[in-house]
Amino acid sequence: MAQAKIEFRKVRDFGQLLSATFEFIRQNFKLLFKSNLLIAAPFILLAGVFMGLYQSSLFDFSSQPDIESFGIPFLISIVFLMFSYLIITMVTYSYIILYKNSEFGSFDIDDVWKKTKSNFWMLLFTGIGFAVVVFFGFLLLIIPGIYLSVALSIIYIVRMEEGVSLFDAINRCIKIISANWWFTFGVIIVVGFIQGFIGFIFYIPSYIVMFLLAFAGVDAYSGGTAKILFIISSIISSLGTLLYAINTIAIAFQYYNLIERKEAPGLMQQIENIK
Repeated sequence: MAQAKIEFRKVRDFGQLLSATFEFIRQNFKLLFKSNLLIAAPFILLAGVFMGLYQSSLFDFSSQPDIESFGIPFLISIVFLMFSYLIITMVTYSYIILYKNSEFGSFDIDDVWKKTKSNFWMLLFTGIGFAVVVFFGFLLLIIPGIYLSVALSIIYIVRMEEGVSLFDAINRCIKIISANWWFTFGVIIVVGFIQGFIGFIFYIPSYIVMFLLAFAGVDAYSGGTAKILFIISSIISSLGTLLYAINTIAIAFQYYNLIERKEAPGLMQQIENIK
């Protein structure tokens, strides 16, 4: 029996929004997970490899430590990790747009890839713009930075759904969020907590490796074994970035929720369909 398609353009309270988020994940888990994994895999893999190299260098006392080189793998890992989060954001929003605009189940990974690819540069510059605005917000005072980081949380879906410019999208986000900032903040915090709680599972291998090295001693894992263990465990930890899709989906539902509250395009469409 076919599952009912979830309506995004709908007014929801806090509990309904969380329920819709996890119901959407349940219905679309296989294709959504596969899309994110395959498209973001190179960045996730490289982030894990370089983080593993960084961690292993901290435990490598067999040679004279080179303090200056310690941070290079770490910085490279952070760059790839940031790209992983950005790609997962792109893929998830592309999936949502395709889901919303097509018949249920009538698209595949190729469609998601094409949609992601077509919006890549727009969303990349959006991410840079988001980072710059929030950075200056924190630079001026902490509170403006926090306010802007929440207000602009919907900027990616605004640009994809409404096709507006970056500056128009910033103004649009602030207008949409204005009367519902605390609501949106609460959604981000609660979903972030759930995401972090689940994500802890992916860090268990790293903790096990560090425990083994601390308990058995570094010499017991010589000959590159420690480095391999750190790289494998770090790759597993990096896979936790896939959970960021949960946050992205919740923000998408919040965007459509706020749009319905302010402008009711979904309701107007239903009225038009009745006519």
